[in-house]
Amino acid sequence: MRIVDLVKEHPLKFIISFAVSLGLVYYSFKDLEWDSFWIALKQINYWILAGGAAILVFSNVIRAARWRILLLPQKTLKRIYLFEATMMGYMGNNILPFKLGEVLRAVVVSKRHGMKVSGVGASIVVERGLDMFSFLILAGLYGLLVPTFETAKLLSALGLGAIVIVISFGFWVNKNHDRFLRRVERWSQKMSDDGHPKRAEHLFSLFKGLETIWRMPQPLHVIAQTMLLWFLYLLVTILGLAAFNFDLTMAQLWDVSFVLLIFTTLSLSIPAAPGYVGTYHGAVLAALMLFDIDNDAARAFAIVLHLLNYLIYTPSGAWYLMKAGLSLDLATETASNE
Repeated sequence: MRIVDLVKEHPLKFIISFAVSLGLVYYSFKDLEWDSFWIALKQINYWILAGGAAILVFSNVIRAARWRILLLPQKTLKRIYLFEATMMGYMGNNILPFKLGEVLRAVVVSKRHGMKVSGVGASIVVERGLDMFSFLILAGLYGLLVPTFETAKLLSALGLGAIVIVISFGFWVNKNHDRFLRRVERWSQKMSDDGHPKRAEHLFSLFKGLETIWRMPQPLHVIAQTMLLWFLYLLVTILGLAAFNFDLTMAQLWDVSFVLLIFTTLSLSIPAAPGYVGTYHGAVLAALMLFDIDNDAARAFAIVLHLLNYLIYTPSGAWYLMKAGLSLDLATETASNE
């Protein structure tokens, strides 16, 4: 199925996503003063920015290593293949609607390694769950420990409370694992007996993928890699800010970077056009506004960092996709069948 056909199947979702992006782009740049904007661009230290770009690429090596562990219950894969699939996925998110990059990398791994796409997709769900789980811890601790708004402290306390509930639920599921497994096996067998063996295989594969939530292989490695990922993302943000002439002290640089990382991460959950156009820029401006950073310089920062993402992921992801002899149609075909 072509992308245009998929859009026709979900016109309202497509319209809302682009409307949100266009609205936020207009709001973010309607009062742009070009002179201040160009001055901010001219003062960029591109060597520092290049260092941030290199760390961003390296973060995907860590992400691929963590994904490999999450896939171990299904199959042992080489990190290089998962790194390539990760880069393809980010490329897909930059140019495909509905965040189909996640579907793309699941299908790529499935096709290349003879795995069920449902199982690979489940591992991505677990991976993103880990990211959000660790993000809530990071944001919660920051909101409680760092002097900030009272509302932020309340939300942080509620977030940490929710995390305790999720952890407790995970222990309960782990305790009843064998019962769940037997139930899934019965459902799979019934599907096979009813003449749907492929559905049965997908169901069992999905269970094995999600199983890593409560029976994670090498949990200490996964925790360490997740912590390292967030540190690298924070470091990329710090270097991005340092590349601009914002006149921030080291303490201020860390403080602004934490808030900026929290805001931009939250913006990923908002429906938007491909590449998070508008939502990313709005989040950057909202975060930097809290620290009285010049609006035009903040706009320049948002555009440059967003463009950096495109220049890193889109060409490299497209190269890996062509190298593997695959196409973007994989994502749209799979999405249309779900």
